[in-house]
Amino acid sequence: MTYTNPVYPHSFPDPFVLKHRGEYWGYCTGLWRDGRAFGVIHSRDLVHWEERPGALEPLPGEHPCYWAPEVAFFEDRFYLYYSVGNEERMEIRVAVADHPGGPFVDSGRRLTSEPFAIDAHVFTDDDGSRWLFYAADFLDRERVGTGTVRDRLPDPFTLEGDPRPVALPRHDWHVYHPHRPEKGGVRWHTVEGPFVLRRKGLLYEMLSGGNWRNPTYGVSYAWARDLAGSGEWDQAALPILRSGGEVVGPGHNSAVRGPANRQLYCVYHRWSADLKERVMAIDPLDWAGERMLILGPTTTPQPVPHQPAVSDLLDAPAVLEPPHEIWYDAAASSFLAEVSARGGAAVALRGAGAELVRVTLRPEFQLLRVEVDGLRVSLSHGGAPFWRGRMAAPAAGLALCATREPAEFSGFSLTLGWEDLFEEDGDPAALGWEILAGSWTVQNGRLTGESGAIAKGPLLGSYLAVINARLEAGEGYIFTLAGDEGPQIALERRGTAWCLRAVEKIFPLPPPFEPTIDQQFRFRKVEGTLEIAWEGLHLGAVEAPPGPARVGMATPRGAASFEAVRVTAL
Repeated sequence: MTYTNPVYPHSFPDPFVLKHRGEYWGYCTGLWRDGRAFGVIHSRDLVHWEERPGALEPLPGEHPCYWAPEVAFFEDRFYLYYSVGNEERMEIRVAVADHPGGPFVDSGRRLTSEPFAIDAHVFTDDDGSRWLFYAADFLDRERVGTGTVRDRLPDPFTLEGDPRPVALPRHDWHVYHPHRPEKGGVRWHTVEGPFVLRRKGLLYEMLSGGNWRNPTYGVSYAWARDLAGSGEWDQAALPILRSGGEVVGPGHNSAVRGPANRQLYCVYHRWSADLKERVMAIDPLDWAGERMLILGPTTTPQPVPHQPAVSDLLDAPAVLEPPHEIWYDAAASSFLAEVSARGGAAVALRGAGAELVRVTLRPEFQLLRVEVDGLRVSLSHGGAPFWRGRMAAPAAGLALCATREPAEFSGFSLTLGWEDLFEEDGDPAALGWEILAGSWTVQNGRLTGESGAIAKGPLLGSYLAVINARLEAGEGYIFTLAGDEGPQIALERRGTAWCLRAVEKIFPLPPPFEPTIDQQFRFRKVEGTLEIAWEGLHLGAVEAPPGPARVGMATPRGAASFEAVRVTAL
């Protein structure tokens, strides 16, 4: 099955999408069709959307601009952060609701003190601290214009009052207008639309820059290692999502996990073909090493976001009385499960006729993420990791349990597969890898091999494998993705260019390809076909045995390192 952008082909500017209890809620800038502020749409797959009533009753008085809503969930309530004003003067406020669809009620609190503050984004770090990122004007810099800042959010209604710069105008593509009349004719720059993610110890702020009428307009990012510093973050030099061809003005994005909870998606607006309205599009968001990627903007049919192997408890929560439970078979030794829970809830992993791990949750509502990779287990709630360990035997599945009090569970999903980010130094065998030949080690966030081969299961029939690789020495490396009888996919140099070779087929890689920096390869094995892509570029397909297989890499003519490997059953 496929989708084609835009996934919501009606006016939906500055889209933000919240995932809650396994469902998606979208919010947009402006007044909705019913006269309320901020449009709301709902989906279960990120592709098919239904309209809901607007989020907020407009404020009393003259406030023509309602911009950039974003909804955060904590303390059992939903908080809608938004910008309101007359375009020249804008402030950030917060409204509250008991349901993601609203209705939201303004709290009566203004958070910002600047004359112009827009595009609020709430980021919760691993330590539980909350931060508000937003955009404000900077008039005393060489490059005058709008940039992004961050300030601690001690409670949902209050800023600490110490905004620090994150990404200020720095590049020529940030120019909004060479002589902007509304700003006194100065050369005006714009950096706005912050959205923050954390990966492997780095913080990334996604941002939009420039003017949508210019071909350089698009989405880029800045990065840093901590939130507490006072300096600006480093910035990527160019957009990673930009105008081109029939796509005009892709920008102001958010990011959300797909239904299978593995792949992130960038949600952004772009202009319709007649340039009359901004419509909503999605494309995969990923990394190759420390380099952020958006695999778009796409205009042709794309594979729909993967569905989990099990999806349950969406229509209504399950309320269990002690000692009742709900059991789910995993059907593989590596899987990812997510569930929202409250009350006297616990989750138990079982196998070999015994309980292997049990975690009892706090009574307040929380999202639990359970990652099982062979004998390894990692747990997180609300996005923050809180336990890692090993089991005595492989898990056959997991149970949702009521303990001493009734428990409520909702939005359960189970996805087969695994992901290695190589964050634990040591022997790859401890991570479930089988060393077939040569020397292999995990160090500094990478799996490195020299003159060897390595593989990892479990065996899966159809899957998507995403592998980030870097050539360290020698002439190339090899991927094995369809078993011993399947084709090997070899990176090779041909003249001055690089290619992938699979048996008799040659797949040229474009001239920007540089093997000594991290590159992302994506392999989709479905029945008797193995599709091959480099980042967002589909290279082609080869025949492959239809049976189950595991993923492997080889370095027969030198050394290579691998920064991430992710395998998701289809």
